[in-house]
Amino acid sequence: MRGNVTEETAQIENNGRAGWKTAPAWVFIKMILAIFIVDSLDMALMQYAFPSLSTIVKAVLDALILILFLSPALYLSIVKPFFRRNEERKRFEADLAGAFAELHDRNRFIESILTNIQSGIVVTDPHMRINLANDYVSQFFGRSGAALIGKPFADICPGIAASISAGIDAAEVAVNSSSNCLIVGFKRVDLKRADGAFAGHIITFVDISEIIKFRNEVRNKERLATMGEVVARVAHEMRNPLFGITAAAQILAMELKLTPPQKELMNSLFTEARRMNHLVEELLDCSKEMRLKKAPFDLVKVLNESLSFNEVFIIEKRLDLQKSLPDGELTVFADQDRVRQVMVNILKNAVDASQTGGTVTVGLEERGGDVSIRVTDSGPGIPQEAMEKIFDVFYTTKKNGTGLGLAISRKIADAHGGALTAGNNAGGGATFTFTLPLGGA
Repeated sequence: MRGNVTEETAQIENNGRAGWKTAPAWVFIKMILAIFIVDSLDMALMQYAFPSLSTIVKAVLDALILILFLSPALYLSIVKPFFRRNEERKRFEADLAGAFAELHDRNRFIESILTNIQSGIVVTDPHMRINLANDYVSQFFGRSGAALIGKPFADICPGIAASISAGIDAAEVAVNSSSNCLIVGFKRVDLKRADGAFAGHIITFVDISEIIKFRNEVRNKERLATMGEVVARVAHEMRNPLFGITAAAQILAMELKLTPPQKELMNSLFTEARRMNHLVEELLDCSKEMRLKKAPFDLVKVLNESLSFNEVFIIEKRLDLQKSLPDGELTVFADQDRVRQVMVNILKNAVDASQTGGTVTVGLEERGGDVSIRVTDSGPGIPQEAMEKIFDVFYTTKKNGTGLGLAISRKIADAHGGALTAGNNAGGGATFTFTLPLGGA
């Protein structure tokens, strides 16, 4: 449509210019011929019809006759064409103004699209130098539009440029933006001139990091769901023989007269059976849907009870326990036993991670409608390769760990509409943050 408007405007302008260039020549020739013919006839008439008239009278009559006969010719050849050309010129100016206004509106429309579209659009020349970049590109790379124009696209975004150079027209690549490394999806098409010649590239891209993250989370949940089904079946199969072994051991302990070494072995059997039964319960707890029994309770009191549960381990490793807790009560609406389970778990992990004589810091902060419990240790921190796996089922960095504690803890946090996150500290050690909504999810 834009091309049609431009062609029509050019045609109107060319026609107008041609008319104004050719009209004066034809008018001049017509006027000369008309004056010559009428004056010749007039002179012949004066000479032969009125030979006795004086020269002055002949001149006056000659002028009147010229005016009389040439007036229609003057009107038809000069006045009327002048008004017609004037009307054509006005119509041409109106058409030109309309075409210009339409072209201006279309430019504004295209500029508005390029400015507000939530994806990057880059137009390059055949040598991959940037000719146009919209605002999304400027914001994404943290550069002004003027700073991008004329730059090689490979200097701005080497990841996409390398893929295009390799003949890839669409892909997902890692790109360093102004803030951090993101995953973008891009597509490239050729830019053609009116004659079909190659004029460059049109490259579009958009940040799909959140989509990739969501996709990975879905895959992880599907994997965990499948694993949960297997775990539930295994746990159920383990429960029956475990119950039988425990019952048989209890009968033997009551009916047989055991020597002290045999009693010690029997106690070890009961201890390991209880530990195995606890593991089975954790497996079932991790695989089934979390059911909460919510009620209002004092979170500060439960946190202090969790600290008391780990007190013996804190004293054993001579740790410096630093607490930052409110003086009064802080009531939350949640499952008290489940919340205590999470806090005992992350406190125990902090104690285990800290070296002898180290420090464990516990803080509680209320912000908005949430409350956050932060537990910081002075250990070596979480290895980078383990950061994304520590909440997975069966993943553990401990020699005697089951890999269920943090997985169950996060499940409890999610069921409450809260969160359980982990991160390393700049000065060493790690921090686990347990966030709960005050009013419940």
